Amino acid sequence: MQKARLWRRSWISFVAVLIFVKVLLFYIYSAQAIRLPLLFGTIAWLAFLMLSFRVLFGGKYFLLYCIVSCILFVDILYYQYFGFLPSVKELVHVRHIGKVRSSILYVLNPLSLLLLVDLIPVGLFLRRQLYRRKEETDSLVRRFPASALLFTAVLLLALMLPFVSEPLQQTFVFNRYGVFAYHVYDLAGVVTGTALSLKTEEIPHEGYINVVAEKGRYFGIARERNVIVIQLESFQDILINFFYNNQEVTPNLNRLANYDSIYFNDFYQQVGAGNTSDAEFVTHNSMHCLGRVSVYETHSQNSFYSLPAILQVAGFNTVAFHGNDGRFWNREEVYPTLGFDDYFSIEDFERDEIIGLGLSDLSLFRQTAAIIDQLTGPVFAFVVTLTSHNPYEIPVEYHGIELLPEHENTLFGNYLRAVNYTDRALGEFLQDLKDRGLYDSSMIVLYGDHAGLYPFNRENREIMSSILGAEYKFADAMNIPLIFHIPGSKLRDVNSTPGGQIDFFPTILNLLGIVERKGILFGRDLCNASSGFVALTHYVPEGSFIDDSRIFIMSPDGILNNSEAIDRSTGQPIPPFSCLDGYKNAIEQIEASKYFIVNDSISKLLKDITPQNRRPQGF
Repeated sequence: MQKARLWRRSWISFVAVLIFVKVLLFYIYSAQAIRLPLLFGTIAWLAFLMLSFRVLFGGKYFLLYCIVSCILFVDILYYQYFGFLPSVKELVHVRHIGKVRSSILYVLNPLSLLLLVDLIPVGLFLRRQLYRRKEETDSLVRRFPASALLFTAVLLLALMLPFVSEPLQQTFVFNRYGVFAYHVYDLAGVVTGTALSLKTEEIPHEGYINVVAEKGRYFGIARERNVIVIQLESFQDILINFFYNNQEVTPNLNRLANYDSIYFNDFYQQVGAGNTSDAEFVTHNSMHCLGRVSVYETHSQNSFYSLPAILQVAGFNTVAFHGNDGRFWNREEVYPTLGFDDYFSIEDFERDEIIGLGLSDLSLFRQTAAIIDQLTGPVFAFVVTLTSHNPYEIPVEYHGIELLPEHENTLFGNYLRAVNYTDRALGEFLQDLKDRGLYDSSMIVLYGDHAGLYPFNRENREIMSSILGAEYKFADAMNIPLIFHIPGSKLRDVNSTPGGQIDFFPTILNLLGIVERKGILFGRDLCNASSGFVALTHYVPEGSFIDDSRIFIMSPDGILNNSEAIDRSTGQPIPPFSCLDGYKNAIEQIEASKYFIVNDSISKLLKDITPQNRRPQGF
């Protein structure tokens, strides 16, 4: 007699409990606060999934168990690296996985493997337990009511109701209703085309037209100089003047910040899922990025009002340098659109030393200096470093920081050694520029692309809190350095106006003495801003911000009263509702940027501007 599977209620409950335990372990690791709505939402969605697999797949509950285990495995790896859950939208970035495999392997830990190792033994156990005679199964099927399909459909509608009643950021869905709700909401957004949560009504661009003061503070102080912009991989502002175990971690960067420079010490990252590529986009375009997808990957054919294009029209030779694959983040296609005359990637360099993801920073800087020396006219050189990339593992011979025993084999320890190496490479680059007679005639600009040590990683949070003597928060991590070094200027200006990467573009225009009133800029010239404001993105919920007097971090569940609001002068909490003005301002900025990018609004704005009337004043 044939055998078929018969799922007893006890074994159905067994699988449901196993799934819930795994989800609960994931919440303990990732969720900031486990509240009753989160647990109730998880149980409700789990019940729906169990019913769905009974009705639609004939009760293949072990298949559901395998699918959930694999999804949670991917979730926890992604969370350990990025601090939030993956999205179906990010499948566009899958081809980059091979490039960052060392980072993925680094975040593998026993907890993540625990989500998979039980699949084979559980499967064998259930196989032995769940076989019964065919007629027993047939009788069970007959007993299964047809109304179950209707009940399942009604349950789904009830579970989806909160999603359609109000617009929600994806992180709110996860923290309110759980991981199952998050993935369903994410998938539904992609299928229906509402994944970016864009406004449908037209947003006028007039309020974002660039206005740069002609006679503002420091206007034109770097006119007629070469401009060398260095985007430092994973550099945080905490590194400036930082000593560890009586060792100066970034001595060359410190000297740049302290002499002949304007140093912005309250400057913040505003990147999205594109990370380094988004840092490039935001700084060069003074617009927010798209968040969960990279602008470089999804909107490379757009027209942009970019810094390289303005400098190109002004007569600069605009060149980009990066020690990675030229196709990585679609740079080969995007850079010409942004206004770069040329782009040197790893394919164009001598591959004399490879560390991590590509060419070592020492080699990159050495070969870049030689190329700049051969260029004619004023040069705008954009250099993207790479060696200090997560997981920050560099050869032993380059270890320049002696770690305390407790920091060996930690991400923090690796990070200190990696940034110290990049700082030494920077020092050699500066000396090379001096030897070639390029240093005194250049303005050298440095900024971090994004944080290297985020507090969603428990080890990072604990070590950094110990180092700082206070709780290490996202506002600390997202604070990156911005330095305009102008040799011979005798400037020693430490500017504490809060700013973000969108402010880089108008600020550098002012220093170069360029007056440009076309296009869309969301940022402000920080040298002349009367007040500061930063709309934080991606790693904290949209609507979070920092201004002169407040730090506001929107709650991950989207409930205002659960948010963090701090008075910067006292360090004390303030009522979250007192930050509603800044919250609305931040949301407005981000939504307008997304709208202009998705609708290619800048191409419409600039289509009637010819090269002749685009030439900036001051050149």
